[in-house]
Amino acid sequence: MVSKKKKYGQYFTPKLIADFMVDKINKKKNVKVLEPSAGKGVFLQSLKEKGFENITAYEIDETLDNESSTEVEYRDFLKTPLNEKFDVIIGNPPYSRWKNIPSQIKNQFEKSYWDEKINGLSDLLYAFIFKSIDKLKEGGELIFITPTFWIQTLHSTPVRKYVYNNGSLELIVTFDEMKICKGASTMFMIFKLIKQEDIDQIKIVRTRSKTRLNNKFINKINDLLLKLEKKEFLEEKNLEGFLHPQFNNGKPWNIIHPDKENLIDQIENCCINSAPTVKVRNGCDEFKIELSKIYKKHELRSLGYSNNEFESVKQGEDTYYKRSPQTRILESPTQKKIEKRPVRLGDVAEIGNGLVSGLDKAFRIEDESKYTKKEKEKFIKVIKAADLERYYFKRTTPYLFLNDIKNENLLKEEYPNAFSKLVEFKDRLENRYDYNKNIPWWHWVFLRNWDLIKNSKEKILTPCKERINNRGYARFSYAKGNYYNTQDVTVMVKKERFKMDTKYLVGILNSQIIFEWLKEKGLKRGGVLEFSEKPLSRIPIKMIDWDSKKEVNLHDEIVGTVNKVISSKKVNGFQKRIDELVEKLYEIN
Repeated sequence: MVSKKKKYGQYFTPKLIADFMVDKINKKKNVKVLEPSAGKGVFLQSLKEKGFENITAYEIDETLDNESSTEVEYRDFLKTPLNEKFDVIIGNPPYSRWKNIPSQIKNQFEKSYWDEKINGLSDLLYAFIFKSIDKLKEGGELIFITPTFWIQTLHSTPVRKYVYNNGSLELIVTFDEMKICKGASTMFMIFKLIKQEDIDQIKIVRTRSKTRLNNKFINKINDLLLKLEKKEFLEEKNLEGFLHPQFNNGKPWNIIHPDKENLIDQIENCCINSAPTVKVRNGCDEFKIELSKIYKKHELRSLGYSNNEFESVKQGEDTYYKRSPQTRILESPTQKKIEKRPVRLGDVAEIGNGLVSGLDKAFRIEDESKYTKKEKEKFIKVIKAADLERYYFKRTTPYLFLNDIKNENLLKEEYPNAFSKLVEFKDRLENRYDYNKNIPWWHWVFLRNWDLIKNSKEKILTPCKERINNRGYARFSYAKGNYYNTQDVTVMVKKERFKMDTKYLVGILNSQIIFEWLKEKGLKRGGVLEFSEKPLSRIPIKMIDWDSKKEVNLHDEIVGTVNKVISSKKVNGFQKRIDELVEKLYEIN
């Protein structure tokens, strides 16, 4: 049975957010105000407290108790007449994936009004934005708190285009990983649209905090918005504010300071233009195509396509998808970005999360002298996140690895010291989550990416979560040899068919311009970058034109400088030069 959260997209707004949003209304108190998804009435309370009286409220779920003094009409907002107009529409509209939307709501999208607006890739949120804009009077204000996903995905293009064509954005506040609505793990934003108004610049505030939202933080946001009346850019602890031109048509909204946006475009355009031609296979047919014209499945999803609409091809052992004559062409922000995409780290490297022991403490060796020579042959050298620096690692830790031993009696007889250590943790080891595989208690539970980690002598390692707000950089470390990583470290191994040196990738990944890209386009929650496979795979990588002496020289000097860092274990003396070389390579001006 689908829960009401999924069915109706219900996530209730805290009172301090409702108060903040009501304070952003710039209309007289006697104007007509609509709350289209009233829930339990938190916005209605805030509106009454601020002196608004002419309030209409709709709610589809009759089982919810109205905790306000304003009357709520229990009906579907999406079925209300378009000739009913309001000066202000405010609230927290529902969001729900298409598959979870009740059929009685889906059915109404068959009407002509929705033809160019809603399809099988849409979210219930989109319908609320469309309808709300149409029910605003000219000069009316739409103030919503929503998830952020719709500002970027390609299948949200019609929504953004509708916003663009029907008014101007006055305000955007993003909350990153702050906990806003109880039970919702998504990232939220508040936006304010003024219908049929022409506003040059949007006030944007980005928060960078994991703390629970409180009144003190709301006051800081309000103070920053006031200061933006006089300055174009302000940065304070956990907050950043700036003025941004109106977004263009349906183009994804990159909530990036304009100065950084130019840098991001230069980085990605360089990685589009430098894409090599590669051989791909489709069944028995083999042909050549630009690497920038084939897509991974997750890339297609992010663009709003299904892989069923594309032809499957193989490039090496990797499955990609290319356009076919039957591919429907979704409206694109810029044709170039849809026809071609940047070459990315996932194209040139295998990426995988580390091994899972299930209880590190049990397998970690504290004193090697207690073990026999035969037992030491069962040690593996593990590199943990705390061991990593930029370019190199500081140390390794020996761990017991006995997964090839299938019999407990054999373990006890031939590896007595190892047995004695592990048996102390037997109860906890037997109670680990073992993926329903009935794994022996002395084994590691999940040898994730085992072949990649075991068989690759050259690796790049990075913490799977990297807190950068204090550190000021990300760590990508080079390792050559029989080293292993556990689940707190992600491994990258260059694919053999590409000619560039692994240390070339290490230099690029540790450069300042890629760090700037990660801060703006990486998967970031608060001050933490998440470095699992997909976020890492999206990093744009400049491919070398091996017929260009200039590019070959840049490649070789980057590799040579990285070698100097690794051998000297000193970063500061060489980082500036690496940054200069990578900027030249990426043609940053």
